Amino acid sequence: MKYQDTLQQAQDKAVQVKAFLRQHLLAAHPTNYTVGYEYISGKNIGLCQAIEDKLAANTLLDDFIMAELYSRFLLQEQQRQEQLLQDVSSMVSRLSGYTDLAAESTSDFLQQLEHSLFQLTQPSAEPALVVTHLQQHTLYYQQQQQQLHMQLEAANQHSHQLRHELEQLKLQQLQDPLTGLYNRQAMQNQVELWLSEQPERRIAAIAVDLDHFRHFNQQYGQTIGDVILSKVARKIRSYVQESGMPVRAGGEEFLLLLPDVDLRTATEIAEQVRRGVEKLRFISSRDKKTLPKVTISLGVSLYQAAETWQQFLARTSDIMKLAKQRGRNQVASELMLTPN
Repeated sequence: MKYQDTLQQAQDKAVQVKAFLRQHLLAAHPTNYTVGYEYISGKNIGLCQAIEDKLAANTLLDDFIMAELYSRFLLQEQQRQEQLLQDVSSMVSRLSGYTDLAAESTSDFLQQLEHSLFQLTQPSAEPALVVTHLQQHTLYYQQQQQQLHMQLEAANQHSHQLRHELEQLKLQQLQDPLTGLYNRQAMQNQVELWLSEQPERRIAAIAVDLDHFRHFNQQYGQTIGDVILSKVARKIRSYVQESGMPVRAGGEEFLLLLPDVDLRTATEIAEQVRRGVEKLRFISSRDKKTLPKVTISLGVSLYQAAETWQQFLARTSDIMKLAKQRGRNQVASELMLTPN
């Protein structure tokens, strides 16, 4: 499912997309729906900003504008990926061709060398003439090899560039584009690696959810909401060491995975995260007014080998919801729920 949304999240977004299209009298055909889904999801910052600017200018959204937005912000990325794959395929074909040429050139030269050596053994041989011919073929072979070397050097430089672009593309597929945190697919890959290395490995999880964020979005708009999410994510990530993994689990939900960390330490880290986010201050770039303070609720738990990973995430989320029920802007932990 797109963006690794849960079924409920996808259904909620579908309802919002339909409402968005009805509000602007847009037909629910694939282009309009796709642009609407991207806008509601808030992942594509450029597209969201473009729509916000048009709405602020009271521009009427129509099929033409939606098609233009699709072309600018969605189609171009797809085309870039396709072009990258074509470049890689072309590079592989060229390298294969260079290899064939090198093999053919070497084979011809060896045949000529063998023929020249054979001629030198004949009674009627003219050594000077044979050597002259061999020198000519050697020079031609050297020129071919030099040209091939230059082609391979150019191909090598291009391959480094393509490798970098492929790594960036791979990274993008494992990252949330708005916050730069890992996505659910990256989380699943890492967890499988951790548990394959050590099935009984201790993994602590901190579920994080912004308090009253939907109301904040409704009041200040999607664009400002995205900026807030991005800055909060950056603050949260700063508390995770290199061995840990910060994940954007959903809209305003984050997850910190901490391998080889006990419950007490994870609870202390969660409290540090809570205080760090609480100290953040935000000012609107439009009117320079101070925005309301943003707080988070957190839930902390420790993975049990007897449960599935999905059960563990659900349990961690339930603990986080306890923090919300108790008044928000606080940490709830298994440590507090465990009898002494």
